[in-house]
Amino acid sequence: MNENININNDTEKNAVIPVRENNEERSPFKKRELIKTILIIFLAGLLLLTFFSNTIMNRSLAEVTTDKVTSGKLTERVRGGGMVQSNQAYQVNSDGNYTVDTINVKRGQEVKKDDVLFILKGTGETDTKTTEDTLNELELEYEKALLALPTDFTEKKNDVRDARIALDKAIAQRDAAYQAQFTSAQEKAQLQSDKAESIKLTNKKEKLTATINAIDTDDYTEAAPEYTGNLPSLLTRSKNADDAYLAAYEIYSNAVDSGMDEGVITAALADANAKEAAKSQAEDAYANEKSIIRSDLSAQLADTEYALDDVKSRLPDSESTGTGETLSYEECVANVQEKQNALDDAVAALAKAQNDDAVDSQKNNLDMEAKKKKIDSTKAELEKMKKKNGTVEVKSKYDGVVRTVEVQPNDTTTPDQLMAVIDLVDEGFTVEVTVSSEKAKKVKKGAKAEIINNWNGDIEAVLKDIKNSSSDSNNKVLVFDVTGDVDSGTSIELSIPCGSANYDTIVPRSAVKEGSDGKYVLIVREKNSPLGNRYYAEKVKVEELASDETSSAVSAALDRDAYLITAASKSVDPGDQVRMKDK
Repeated sequence: MNENININNDTEKNAVIPVRENNEERSPFKKRELIKTILIIFLAGLLLLTFFSNTIMNRSLAEVTTDKVTSGKLTERVRGGGMVQSNQAYQVNSDGNYTVDTINVKRGQEVKKDDVLFILKGTGETDTKTTEDTLNELELEYEKALLALPTDFTEKKNDVRDARIALDKAIAQRDAAYQAQFTSAQEKAQLQSDKAESIKLTNKKEKLTATINAIDTDDYTEAAPEYTGNLPSLLTRSKNADDAYLAAYEIYSNAVDSGMDEGVITAALADANAKEAAKSQAEDAYANEKSIIRSDLSAQLADTEYALDDVKSRLPDSESTGTGETLSYEECVANVQEKQNALDDAVAALAKAQNDDAVDSQKNNLDMEAKKKKIDSTKAELEKMKKKNGTVEVKSKYDGVVRTVEVQPNDTTTPDQLMAVIDLVDEGFTVEVTVSSEKAKKVKKGAKAEIINNWNGDIEAVLKDIKNSSSDSNNKVLVFDVTGDVDSGTSIELSIPCGSANYDTIVPRSAVKEGSDGKYVLIVREKNSPLGNRYYAEKVKVEELASDETSSAVSAALDRDAYLITAASKSVDPGDQVRMKDK
């Protein structure tokens, strides 16, 4: 029994040992299985990500709508918009000081001739008294102006008289000195006579030369008065005539600018014309006299030089230009010239003062006339106020439609204040559309335009004129006659047909873009990849030949099968990857 038990125990022991060895052998296998499982899971995940990568990426791409290139007939149109304006309107103005009591019209309302637009109340006794006080002040100011004293020229006339007396005295002194210088010829030797003759001729030559230079420069300061004749006075008269003409023209211009009566303006213009004629006559008289005197002096100068050369030929070289006794005579000549200049200045000052006074007098006359008109208008206004202290009705003078109402109830009006503007519907309406000069060349007068925002379908517009734009030389203004159910101030959009033609390449207008380098379209290019097809936006430059509301005819290198991008879910630039809506 014991032996058997031991055997069994040994057998059990022996049986246990192999089991432990098998477990140790299986442990590396389990590790490999685990690694294999993880690798399979990783590859499966990678495969899933690869499979769905297109779907994930496409979610972030811009979705584009595309269209194809076509060919055929296209009617080009020029589009633009503008504000409707009436061809004629008239303003309703207040004729005095009133209070707005009732307003019977509103903007856009149709009115007939003699319809009552406004009811006004008179301003009352207070405004009447204010106007009476204003009239009294104007009349007092006018009467004071009538009492103005005339200008006194006594002092300047005395200056002229004194200068003339001084000149006469200087001339007498010069002549006496001249006579004294040459009266002793009998007591002198022939040499002294020749010396005196040389001095005389030299002086004469200098005077003639100075006078000719003075004539050429119109400056008689250094000229000999005995040779100038009446040239200084003629020059003074010419300058005075010019000043008088400029002053008369200034009066005429002021009368025009001040809006004087036509009679006043006509009189001022006639006076200016007369002064201009006098100016031309004075200038011609001076020019003619100057030509005659200069020619004569030139001949005298030639004779004097010849005689002087002859006298000098008889004198010794050291005495050919004698001096001494002639000094007092030269001083007298200078004194005469000084007195002549003083006389000329006094005469010119008197003439200028008289001309200035004449201009001031005419200006005062215009001011007095304006004051008189102001008094008359104030009197008329006062009479109206006295008659219209009650209620006044303002009526329409014509049939039309009210464009604007410029007053509110209880407003106080003043004379000529704008109260309303009424469009004369019978005169029609106009709309102006600004387009480029190139587009303007494509339309012709008489073309009928389509009104894009004409919801009721009862408005017509016909092109009547094409004119230059005042703000941009590269643009033109299309002027349309507008008829139908339309009001002034309405904005309308126009489409003008320019003619039809057949084109090889027509694309949707929505596909044409414009960048810094011109117009272009975006097309879709397809590229193959291991994970499927990819779509990219590609830029193609185009030249737009014509267009209508929906399509544009272009010149470009486009395939018939090209997909043109017409819309996108977000902004698309050339080179961007996109997804097509139907792909």
